[in-house]
Amino acid sequence: DDGGPAAGHGDGLAGDLFLDRAFAGLGADGDAAGDLTLTGIPVAIPPVWVMPQGAPIQLRSKMWLDYQNDVKVSDVQLASREGYVSVEHTKRYTTLGMATDQGKLSNINGLAVLADSLGQEIPQVGTTTFRPPYTPVTIGALAGESRGEIFQPLRMTPMHAQHQAAGAYFEPVGLWRRPYCFPRAGETHEQAVHREVLNTRASLGLLDASTLGKIIVKGPDAGKFLDMLYTGVMSTLPIGKCRYGLMCNEQGFLSDDGVVARIDEDTWLCHTTSGGADRIHAWMEDWLQCEWWDWKVYTANVTEQYAQVAIVGPNARKLLQVLGGMDVSKETLPFMQWADGTLAGFPVRVYRISFSGELSYEIAVPASHGAAFWKACTEAGKALGAMPYGTECLHIMRAEKGFIMIGDETDGTVIPQDLGLDWAISKKKPDYLGKRGQERTFLASPDRWKLVGFDTLDGSVVPDGAYIVADGVNGNGQRNVQGRVTSTYYSPTLKRGIAMGLLKHGPSRMGEIVEFNTAAGGTVKARVRDTMFFDKDGEKQNV
Repeated sequence: DDGGPAAGHGDGLAGDLFLDRAFAGLGADGDAAGDLTLTGIPVAIPPVWVMPQGAPIQLRSKMWLDYQNDVKVSDVQLASREGYVSVEHTKRYTTLGMATDQGKLSNINGLAVLADSLGQEIPQVGTTTFRPPYTPVTIGALAGESRGEIFQPLRMTPMHAQHQAAGAYFEPVGLWRRPYCFPRAGETHEQAVHREVLNTRASLGLLDASTLGKIIVKGPDAGKFLDMLYTGVMSTLPIGKCRYGLMCNEQGFLSDDGVVARIDEDTWLCHTTSGGADRIHAWMEDWLQCEWWDWKVYTANVTEQYAQVAIVGPNARKLLQVLGGMDVSKETLPFMQWADGTLAGFPVRVYRISFSGELSYEIAVPASHGAAFWKACTEAGKALGAMPYGTECLHIMRAEKGFIMIGDETDGTVIPQDLGLDWAISKKKPDYLGKRGQERTFLASPDRWKLVGFDTLDGSVVPDGAYIVADGVNGNGQRNVQGRVTSTYYSPTLKRGIAMGLLKHGPSRMGEIVEFNTAAGGTVKARVRDTMFFDKDGEKQNV
C-alpha cells in the first residue's frame, strides 16, 4: 500500500490514518516468521466514515449518520452547500447529535462528512459542545438543592409563633401553615371550631389572613389588562373602592376569585386565594410576556410583604375605635371601600370587606409589624370578647352565607354560571379570558349541574362529596347520579347540618326532596333550597 486513499474512497470521504507496522518477518502466506517488533514503517489505515464501503456515492449519501434523529449523509452535505459552514450551525440545521445520546453515536462520523464537504480536516471544522448525558452526570447535580424540607420550604405568617403559643392546630394550605382552630384544654377540634363560630357571630373574632394572595398590577394599560383577566369590569372601579372578581382559564372554567382594590389611577391590588397567589401571578406574567408584550403593565407579587388581620363580628368596629387613629364609621368607610391610616400607631390599610356575613374589616400592615399588630388587637380585644379563629370556622361561616370557595365548589370543570355568579360577568365588554370557552355548546347546556343548598330532613351532616342519586342504573348496575355535594358542615349557628352542591336543573327544583348515597351504602334525604342559610338581608354585614 502506498498510503493513498483506499479503493472506493476516491470521492474524498476518507483520510489517512498511519499506524506503525507491528508485524515483522511475515511470510508470503501471512504467517509469522519471527518475533513481533516495531519497525516504524507507516501503514495507511483508511477510516471508513460512510458505509457500505465501495458502494456508489448515490447510495452512500443516503446512509444514516444519526440513528436517533434520522440524519443522513446527504443532510450534512446539503447543510454545507446551504452555507452552514459552522459545525454548530450544521448541528442545528440537521439536528445531528441533538437526540438523547447527544451525538455519542453520530458526531464523529458527522464531523468527518462535514469536513470532507468543506475540503477541510476535522480539527479545522471543530467539534460541538458535548452535553449530558454524553458524559456521566451525578444524581446530586440533577437533584441540586431539592433535598428534604428545603425542596419546598414551608411558609409561615409573621404571627405564626403567637399562634403556636396560643395552642393552634395547623393545617396545610398550599405551602402555608394556617391555624385550623385554637383548641383549649379539654376541647376537641370540633368543639373548638363551634366555639369560634358562635363567639365570632355573637361578639368578635380575629383571623390571620396574611396568606391571602396580594398582587400589584400597575401601568397605563393595567385597567385594560384586568378587564381581560377578570370576567367583570375593573377599569371603571373608582379609586378607593373594592370589587369582587372572578378569573377563568381559556377554556372558561373558574380558576380563582378575590377582591380587587383600586389604589390610584394606574394601580390596582388584586387579592387571590391563598393557594393561588403564585399561580395567578405566573398566569398574569405569561399573558404579559407572551401575548400582550407591548402593553404598559407590570405586576408584583407582594403577598409576603404584608400581614393581614381580619377583625370580624358585631364588636369589630368597637375594637378599631379602641385601637384609635382613624374613622371607620359606616358613613366614612362603607362596605367594599378601603382607606389608609393608622391604628394603634401602626400604618394600616383597612378594607371594609367580609367573607363571613358579619361586620368585618381586613387590616393590612407591613409584614414587619404583623406580630406586634396582632398582639395589639388581641390585648385590646379582650374586653370585647375577642378570640382568634381558624380556617374551619372561616369555612363554616362562609358556607352559612352561601359564599363559594375555590377548590370546594370548583374542580376545574365548573364555570361561573354553574354557581349562580352570572352577576359577576360583564355583559358589556366584548371579551375576557374564558368568554369564548363558555360559549361552547356543552357549557351553555341547560342540563349542567347548578349550585343549590340542601337541608337534610333529619338535620344530619351530608357526607362530603356524596353523589345525589337519580332513578335508574348505568351500564355497571350503579345508581345514576344527578349531582354532588361540594361543601357540607354542621352549623353551630343554626344547630343543624347545611350543605351546598351541584344539582342538575338545581335552581328550578327548589323544595324537591333528593337522596345522597353514603359510604355505608345507605342514603340521606335532603330538601333543595337556596344557598344562603343565614342573614339573607345582610343586616349583620351592613351595620
